[in-house]
Amino acid sequence: MEDRSSISSNMDFMMSRSAKQIQLVCALREYERDNKNFTIGDLVAKTGYNENSVRKYINEKLNGVHLHQIDEKLWRAEGVLKLSDDDFCQLMSQSLKAKALTPDMRLSRSLMKRSLDAFTLALEVYNRPSLENRVEAFCIFSVNAWELMLKAILIKTSGSEAVFQKNRRSISITDAVNKTLQQNDPIRKNIESLIELRDSAIHLLIPELQPQLSRLFQANVLNYQQRYTLEMGCSPLSGQSVGMLSLVVDGAHSEIAMIKENYGEMTADAVAEFLDKFNKTAAEANSFEFSIPMDYRLTLSRSKKNSDLVLSTGDNGQKAIIIRETKDPDTTHPHYSTGAIALINSKQDVNITTYSFQAVIKKHGIQKDRKSEMHYEIDSRHRYSDKFINWFISNLSQPNWLDDAIASYKRK
Repeated sequence: MEDRSSISSNMDFMMSRSAKQIQLVCALREYERDNKNFTIGDLVAKTGYNENSVRKYINEKLNGVHLHQIDEKLWRAEGVLKLSDDDFCQLMSQSLKAKALTPDMRLSRSLMKRSLDAFTLALEVYNRPSLENRVEAFCIFSVNAWELMLKAILIKTSGSEAVFQKNRRSISITDAVNKTLQQNDPIRKNIESLIELRDSAIHLLIPELQPQLSRLFQANVLNYQQRYTLEMGCSPLSGQSVGMLSLVVDGAHSEIAMIKENYGEMTADAVAEFLDKFNKTAAEANSFEFSIPMDYRLTLSRSKKNSDLVLSTGDNGQKAIIIRETKDPDTTHPHYSTGAIALINSKQDVNITTYSFQAVIKKHGIQKDRKSEMHYEIDSRHRYSDKFINWFISNLSQPNWLDDAIASYKRK
């Protein structure tokens, strides 16, 4: 039998190898997303692998499947964005035993795949204007997508016993939400609102409510994308931004009297009760993760970089022009704190904790400006850009850089 030190050494080796493989897949995703060609040397520089290891992985596992050679030096990546971290690590595994999955892992992956299918279908039916019941269909498929994903997460972290009861029946989505999300989490409140809509579809999912419901739906889509990416390591839409899928419909508020006339008193009462609860929850949550507000604000600022609307005047006030530049935070600052920490750890052989992450943030004044090239504060939540991630990682190579930040944070 192997002694404990031998087992521990093997586990450390496997974890180190997996960390480098994550660095490799992150580099390949970046090249594919930016449509850039690369060399073997580029991958060596980004991952820490030696050249022989990179060539072995390419020749034995990736060549002709996800990597294609352009000439003697250049390569291009294809289809890597569709692979999760686990999928890529399994593909890279060099032993048959490492490829073997436990029944729980197979079930978790199956549920996650079905979850993505339901999410994709929800988007497809909603963006089909000719479908009269598309609001109802989106609600049903979206709830199904969340139920499958949350159960997949529970099975992955706690085993199938966390999902299946003694009578072999699966727990409800409400139970899955209770086990995975905090009570006051706006994402949880958003999902619970969709569950209520699904269960009361006959009264609540009517065309007149689409302006209000679409704001709830848009937040739900963005929440799903973020959680899926966190769990799988890749975007659910293979690099496409769901921020570009506009589900929000700006329209007039629903008139209860008109709903009563068209659908009857019972439906009108149910709608009035739901809207009252929806508005109160939106005010309490005050978060884009619960619903996307539709409001417009104009402020005057001397700083062009902090504006989304730029005004300019010509001579004597003539020929004034308006230049509108739309900035999508999902593109410019895609990482929340948890995702940023996970991404940094996946690219480095260090363990950045929430505490050490905040230490760096405070020492270098990253959150000093509400919106900058590296930081963007929206709805009291902080988001970070790819430039920030690269800045953080590059500075980790400096001696005592992280230790100095932690020491400074402790003193404060």
